[in-house]
Amino acid sequence: MINTRRLFSNAAVSVAQTIISGLVLFILYRYLIDQLGSKQLGLWSVILASTSVARLSDMGLTGSVVKFVARYRALNDDEQAAHIVQTAALSIAGVMAILCLAVYPLLDKVLALSIPEESMAEAMLILPYAVFSLWLGSVGGVFQSGLDGCQRMDIRNILMIISNLFLLASAYYLVPLFGLKGLAIGQVFQGSLLMLASWFALHQQLKALPWLPYQWRRVKFKEMLGYSVNFQINSIAMLLFDPTIKLLMSRYGGLSTTAYYEMANQLVIKLRALLIAATQALTPTVAELHETAPEKIPELYLKAYRIVFFVTIPFYAAILIALPLISDLWLGHIESQFILFGTMLLVGWGLNTLCGPAYFVNLGTGELKWNSISHVLMAVLNVVLGLMLGPKWGALGVVSAAMISLVIASGLLILMLHKHNKIPFRNLVPREHYIMLIVLLLYTSLSLLLNYSFYTNQTIFQLNVEKIILYIFILGVLVWWHPYKKIMFVRIKNRLC
Repeated sequence: MINTRRLFSNAAVSVAQTIISGLVLFILYRYLIDQLGSKQLGLWSVILASTSVARLSDMGLTGSVVKFVARYRALNDDEQAAHIVQTAALSIAGVMAILCLAVYPLLDKVLALSIPEESMAEAMLILPYAVFSLWLGSVGGVFQSGLDGCQRMDIRNILMIISNLFLLASAYYLVPLFGLKGLAIGQVFQGSLLMLASWFALHQQLKALPWLPYQWRRVKFKEMLGYSVNFQINSIAMLLFDPTIKLLMSRYGGLSTTAYYEMANQLVIKLRALLIAATQALTPTVAELHETAPEKIPELYLKAYRIVFFVTIPFYAAILIALPLISDLWLGHIESQFILFGTMLLVGWGLNTLCGPAYFVNLGTGELKWNSISHVLMAVLNVVLGLMLGPKWGALGVVSAAMISLVIASGLLILMLHKHNKIPFRNLVPREHYIMLIVLLLYTSLSLLLNYSFYTNQTIFQLNVEKIILYIFILGVLVWWHPYKKIMFVRIKNRLC
C-alpha cells in the first residue's frame, strides 16, 4: 500500500529545503563575488570539479543504500538494514581515504591543464580542504541515503537546511579573515556537522544501529555491489560531464567565464532540485511496491509524469523570462554571459527534468540498465563534442556540447521506459497539457527575443518586471481553465483538513 501521507510529507519538505538552500546560495555567491571577485569563485569551482575524481571510490554504494534499506524495512528486518548502512559507510570511508591519498599528488598536474599559472599557488593552498570536504560528504551521504531508505527525507532535508545556513555563517566570518581559504575551511566544518548529525538522526530511525559503525558484512557488501555496478558506471559517467565542462570552460573561456557559468549552473540546478526533490520520493515508494504490488508501478509512474510535465513547463519558462532580472539582482548588473549560459542550461535541464520519474522508478525497481546507458552516452558525447566545439567556439561551444549530450541521453532513457512498460509514446506530451505548452512556448520565445535585443538598455528592469507580471497573468488563466485545477484544489483541501 502506498503511504501517500509520508510521500507528500517527504516531497513537501524536500521542496522547502531546496527553496531555503537556493536562497542561501543566492546570498553566498553574491557575497563571494563582492568579496573575492569572479576569478576566485571560478577557481574554487574548478578545484571542486578536479577533486571529484575521488568519488570513484564510492563504488555506487551510496545509491544502493536507499534501495536496500527500503527493502529490508518493508520486510520488517531492521537488523539487516543496519548492516547495509554500516557496511556501506565503512567501505566508502576506507576506500575513499586510500584513493584520495593516492590521487592527491597528481591533482596539481590536472589543475595545471585548466588553471592559469599565476593562480596555481592559491589552488594548491586550498586543495587539501577540498579533498577532505569530499571525503566527509561521501561518508555523510551514506547516512543521508539511509534516511531516504527509511522514507524520512524530511529529516534529511532539515539537516541540509541547517548545514547550508552554517556554511553561510562560516563564509561571512572566515572569508574576510582568510579569503578563499576561509571558504574552504567553512566547507570542511559544514561537512563534519552534516555527517555527524545525519548519523545521529539515522540512529534514531534504525535502533539496530550501534553508536559507532563497526560491523562490516561481506554478504551485504556483495549484495549491494551487484546492484551498485550501475551506480558506479553512472559515477564514472558523471565525472566526464560536470567536471569536464568546468575544466574545458576554464581552458577555453577563462576563470571569469567559468564563474558566470558556475552561477548560472547553480541557479538552474538548485531550482531544478525543487522538482527533482519531490520526484525523488518515488524511489523508496517504488522499492516497497516492487516487493508488495509491482503491477501498480506503471500507474504510479504515469501519474507522477503528468504532474511533473504540468509543473516543469511553466516553471522553467518563468525562470527563463526572469533571467535578466536575476542577473541584475544577483550580480549587480546585466551580464550577457550569465543570461546566455542560463538560457542554454534551462532548455537542457528542463527537458532532462521530464525524465525524472522514469529515472527514479528505475532506481526503485532495480532495473538500472537504461539509467547507466543514458549516463554513459551523455558522458561520451559531452567529451567528444566538447573537444570539438570548445576550440572553435570557446565557452559557448563547451556549453552547447553539454546540453546536446544531456538532451539526447535523457530522451533515450524515457523512451526506453515507455517501451519496456508498453506505455504509448503519445503520453510523452499529455493531451490535457497541449494548450498550456503551445501558449507558454510562444510567450517564452518572444521573451528570448526581447532579452537579447534590450538587455543593455537602461529600461531593462522595468521591461522585465512587466514581462513577469504578464507571464503570471497568462499562467493564471491557463491554470484556471486547466483540468488539473480541480484535482489540485481537492488535494490541497484534503491536506489542510
